[in-house]
Amino acid sequence: MMDSISQIRFQPGSQVPVFLVLLVVGSYSSEFQGELFTAMPGCSEDVILPLTPVNSDFVSSRGQCLANCLGDSTCMSVNLCEDPQSGQVCHRLPETSNGSCSDLQSAVGCVFLEPVNVCQHGGRFNDSMSKCDCYDDFTGTYCERRYTDCSEAYAGGLRGAGNSYRNIPIRPLLAPREYQVECYLAINGWMKVGSRGTNCQEDYNKTWSEYKNGWGTSCSVWLGLEAIHYITKQATCQLYVKLNNNLVFYYRSFRLEDEANSYTLTYTTTYSHATKRSGNGFEYGEPNKSIKGERFATWDHPDSSGCALSDGAGWWYGTVCPDTNLHKNSTTSVVQWPDDGDVLHTVMYHKLWIQVSWP
Repeated sequence: MMDSISQIRFQPGSQVPVFLVLLVVGSYSSEFQGELFTAMPGCSEDVILPLTPVNSDFVSSRGQCLANCLGDSTCMSVNLCEDPQSGQVCHRLPETSNGSCSDLQSAVGCVFLEPVNVCQHGGRFNDSMSKCDCYDDFTGTYCERRYTDCSEAYAGGLRGAGNSYRNIPIRPLLAPREYQVECYLAINGWMKVGSRGTNCQEDYNKTWSEYKNGWGTSCSVWLGLEAIHYITKQATCQLYVKLNNNLVFYYRSFRLEDEANSYTLTYTTTYSHATKRSGNGFEYGEPNKSIKGERFATWDHPDSSGCALSDGAGWWYGTVCPDTNLHKNSTTSVVQWPDDGDVLHTVMYHKLWIQVSWP
């Protein structure tokens, strides 16, 4: 609550002056301030809507008139008229003009004001909560934007159906467009960025553009380097790697740099699942096989060691080709990942999930 003060802005047409009024309304919080009433744009001054009021009372200000209307469920608009003796009379009306100036009637010293829907994308203003109720996938004070990621959707109350999974469009901060993602909404809101199903024969020897923009087929999904960059840029993120349903590993403060830096992969610390323990496949074997701090490469955007060409897949490469490239083509090269004893296992399928942690 903001000490019972909210702002109401009048937006009349070119011939009607603009009034900014401080309105005393106990139920309206500082989280929802904006254009709740407006004069009819394009209509002349000194007009009313000729309807029998549901109630009329003397008021000391325009703000009080609007406060009275907001607190009256039968009030849809107001005629506010100057009175030589009492000051101003507020007539609460049961209807609006439906946006038509022809419905208005001349009345010197009066102004007609009606509410506007400040909620965007089909949202509706909730009087009891003093905010907009938004439809799925939109959020913000006025339902003005997409969720930035699955964790924000989870925090906003969005839930999956049945198995807790749900596909929604997101738009990370500063991202140039929206991205369709699969969210796991049972716990905290994880976002799938990559997967390969069992016996998937997907050809991962794709171009730089394909890895940048992503793809989705019947057996594999790759959200795209550009999308992952914007997702991990906006806040602290954690990467969850799941393989064969019995190996799980986590990377804290996971991030991809921008395209100018070839989507360099970085993270700070790592840990394994308590019961489905895995090794660190990103740093398996010799130190120069680690992909931490390395750039992404493809056959048409190759690395200096030629690993993208020899492995036949886009991946992050060091000075020596890693043993644990999840994008290797399973028809010609076995995909492997270590357990917690550094023993390599064949990867039949994998899923990569990211969770964003907001401060």
